[in-house]
Amino acid sequence: MTFGRHRGKPRAAVGWLAALLLLAAVPQPVVAQQDASAARAELKQTEAEIKRLKRMLDGLRQEMSGVERQLRDSESEIGRLRREAADIEREIGEGEARLQSLEQQAAALQNALQAQQEQIARQVRSAYMAGRQDYLKMLLNQDDPSRMARMMRYYGDFNQARVEEINRYTLTIEQIRQTSEQIAEQQGVLQRDREALAQRRSALEAEREKRSTALASLRERSRDQQQEVRRREAERAELAALIKKLDEAITSIPTPAGSMPFAQARGKLPLPVSGPIRARFGSQRGSDGRLKWDGLLIGASEGTRVHAVHGGRVVFADWLRGSGLLLILDHGNGYLSLYGHNQSLLREVGSWVQPGEAIATVGNSGGLGEPALYFSIRHRGQPLDPAVWCMLPG
Repeated sequence: MTFGRHRGKPRAAVGWLAALLLLAAVPQPVVAQQDASAARAELKQTEAEIKRLKRMLDGLRQEMSGVERQLRDSESEIGRLRREAADIEREIGEGEARLQSLEQQAAALQNALQAQQEQIARQVRSAYMAGRQDYLKMLLNQDDPSRMARMMRYYGDFNQARVEEINRYTLTIEQIRQTSEQIAEQQGVLQRDREALAQRRSALEAEREKRSTALASLRERSRDQQQEVRRREAERAELAALIKKLDEAITSIPTPAGSMPFAQARGKLPLPVSGPIRARFGSQRGSDGRLKWDGLLIGASEGTRVHAVHGGRVVFADWLRGSGLLLILDHGNGYLSLYGHNQSLLREVGSWVQPGEAIATVGNSGGLGEPALYFSIRHRGQPLDPAVWCMLPG
């Protein structure tokens, strides 16, 4: 028999057929109810886990000196001000486009009004040239009934056209008045936005001065090489402790259905930002050979948008000593991606982001000299070489 030569296949086929028949036997409304119930349960579980994660993050207290705390406050405030300034700049751009559209609309209405004035003037001249004959005079002077009917229709149509033209003229005047009010209102909004933007920029400059002072004090304290090593080791230990706590807190946060497992994206991930690689995984960090980079340092202009390399959930979005404004994405199955030294963070803890979605902007927070992005991949706390996972240029 054929079954004897292909062992295993008939059982699989029977099992598949049985599963298909069982699915067909279940009423579709019941299946839909089960799916909806499972989705609600998953959502409830996710919300509970995110609340627990936020409580854990709130309870996380970093041991910082006064100078480090000042640096954290200044860089966090700079991130907030830059984000607000960017929002206002976008509103100003939209407002200017709206104002330009209104002004074009007003110009078109003025042209239409002039054309309507000329049309009404022509009608008035035609009526004057035709004389001031009334219907009774036409009736007395016309001995041809059909000619008289045509003349009456002509005068009726002529008067109706003149009334319609005057109505259009009146409507255009009202539209011009409304457009003028909208232009004045839009100009007022733009003026207020520009004043708010100037205030944000002034506050931003003040915060940058504070940051420079704090950074100079911090570098003065770490001038000794041994102190620098100890500081870097402390920063690395603090980041490792944070990741350990995150791993413990997010083990049961489910990933959305249909998302590709992170492990399957090995070698296919894009870099989160385009730019030169300033430091590679395992290369020496600073002047001491004992310090190594556990990720990539990618150079980019300040304010450049940072994109998620893979779909994930934000599990950390805050300032951390040594990493500055740091955002961490959980990709499921113990995989995390880290984005540090940002200028501002665009997503909050608990939010789900799609691959390629903007999550931060490049900066130099955390004491970095020039704008760059620190990018790292971790699996169950262990750093992985991003060059193995991402498509690096060249």
